[in-house]
Amino acid sequence: MALSFSISATIFPPNQEESKFKNRKTAKGIENARNLVKTSRVLSLATSPHESLQKGNWVKLICGASFEDVVDIRNLSMVYTLAGVDCIDCAADAAVVSAVNEGIDAAMEVVELRRPWVMISVNDDDDLHFRKAVIAEFDPDDCPMDCSRPCELVCPANAIKLDDHGGVITERCYGCGRCFPVCPYDKIREVTYIRDVATTSELLRRSDVDAIEIHTSGRQDLILQFCLWKTKKKKNYCDVCNVINLCDVCRQTDPFKELWDGLRNSTECMKLVAISLPYTGDSTMSVMNEMHSIMEPHLKCLNLWQVC
Repeated sequence: MALSFSISATIFPPNQEESKFKNRKTAKGIENARNLVKTSRVLSLATSPHESLQKGNWVKLICGASFEDVVDIRNLSMVYTLAGVDCIDCAADAAVVSAVNEGIDAAMEVVELRRPWVMISVNDDDDLHFRKAVIAEFDPDDCPMDCSRPCELVCPANAIKLDDHGGVITERCYGCGRCFPVCPYDKIREVTYIRDVATTSELLRRSDVDAIEIHTSGRQDLILQFCLWKTKKKKNYCDVCNVINLCDVCRQTDPFKELWDGLRNSTECMKLVAISLPYTGDSTMSVMNEMHSIMEPHLKCLNLWQVC
């Protein structure tokens, strides 16, 4: 009696087999995410970002005005797009904006969604949102062996790696400031910066940027508040420059006006301009009115004020 066997087998190299496993795992993860989004019935997915603003349930993901780790930003953008945010706020950097849009596109491949707005953040003067930590005055390799390196421990962004990266990973640092006071040798400094107006203007002309947030310290208030105080004391008379009400000096020295003048020809396609400024007491409304008068001739979209 003769037995005949016919066996057909395909043997994959280890790397291909591993790739197949990862692909199956990824596909299952995508399917789980798709089902979760469909069953969760996130309310914001049913309305446009514009409608959410009008209804008062607008939700924004803040990646950070100084956070520039494009891998993390892409992943965050994908997850929060699936979660139904109305807007993703990020640094005014071309690579960062691209990462945000890649994350949004990845989410929209998982399930059909309405697209969140992409917002870039800029500043008109020194601002805590726009700073980086730097390790000054010595080579990080020379950090004393007995130092407990509290800077590494307190950094929420894992941006300080003295052994592996020789100091601060700039793109991960978003300027929280936790490391400044804990260095026992006082070697950590902050570097502040202002986003370049020309670069920001180019970003606003891109088809994948929808909104801008301008962080202003109200630094003009140093002159403006004094001017307003004088108007109250002397019946609308300002002796800073001898002009009735708000003086031209206040306007000309206003960093907000300088920034807006540089951006105004790039804002035609914007869906939203948000202004973030600190509460400055009785003069707050006057400062806001003055800023709005600066923007108004070229403001063709929604205007959101964030006072803190």
